[in-house]
Amino acid sequence: MKILFIIVLVLNLLTEAMAATALIGGPEGISAAGKGDMWSMHYGFAAFAIASASFWIWPYRNNIKAVTAVLGLLMTFHTGLFLSLSLAGDQAAGMVIHAVLAALCILLFTQRSKWCSA
Repeated sequence: MKILFIIVLVLNLLTEAMAATALIGGPEGISAAGKGDMWSMHYGFAAFAIASASFWIWPYRNNIKAVTAVLGLLMTFHTGLFLSLSLAGDQAAGMVIHAVLAALCILLFTQRSKWCSA
């Protein structure tokens, strides 16, 4: 499970960093600043923040209190995005990615007492 947690942290970092780059650097990103709807850029910076969770937890990835907090955050984020993308129905790839990450986070959250230290 520890290895799966590390894999999830890396997948979260890569997925959200790529999303942040695309959203911030895309046509509705920073180059469109001051032109009205900036949802894409704002979400890009939020994706960057979620990606950074992988760095913040790294030194404490065996501590149950730290793992509980970060997995709770990631579980909520990925589940929420999965639901949002499912309702919109226009981004199948993103929906699948967030569904997989949400499921992995839920699995790790329920099993964390088996592989974390108090």
